[in-house]
Amino acid sequence: MASSEPAAAKPLIVILTLNKPDVFNDIFEGFVDELSAKAEVRQAHTRQEARAAFTSDPKPTAILSADEGLTFTMRFLLVHRALSYVRAGGILIFMGLFSSCPRPSDIKNSFTRLDLPWQSGAYERSTFKLNREMTHFDTSGLVKSYSQKALHLANITLDDAVHLATDDSVIESIVFGPRRVTDRTQTPAAFTKVGEGRVGYVGDVNNENATTPLILALCGL
Repeated sequence: MASSEPAAAKPLIVILTLNKPDVFNDIFEGFVDELSAKAEVRQAHTRQEARAAFTSDPKPTAILSADEGLTFTMRFLLVHRALSYVRAGGILIFMGLFSSCPRPSDIKNSFTRLDLPWQSGAYERSTFKLNREMTHFDTSGLVKSYSQKALHLANITLDDAVHLATDDSVIESIVFGPRRVTDRTQTPAAFTKVGEGRVGYVGDVNNENATTPLILALCGL
């Protein structure tokens, strides 16, 4: 006998692509497809749509800032709503084109407004492992280590880093010979608590296969 109970609603995930929606969709089409299999996905392309996302009822489970849209100084109201959304329990993740489009000063200011000291670090490819001291979410189902080209974050506390370089990590380049990673305090991905919510960052610029399950995990999926 078929169950008469309605199917559970999928969690709502909103992707903010205020500046480069076509570029994001071209590069991250596969990611959006995998995300859509687990969640209701909406994209916000305008400031009005983004403001509505931060204050909608029901509230999105997570909002992905996928380009430099939240870094522009003329968008104070939008940034304020983003901070209110996070402090009230929302999840805000900077990913996609965010790591490759803004200036370092804009990235730093974005996190400063969220009461975080994070700032741009090295831009390079290397192999990173999961950080055993990460306690803000469950990493048990993720790939233990993988190579990725990313804009790393500096000024990170250790337990906010999702990945860290290993003792054997080298800068992987097709131009220069391998050089050992000397600064092992930087990370290509971070996640931390702000108020009652969470803020995340994923700096992978090439949409590696192992990055998709990472972002899904940060969203609680």
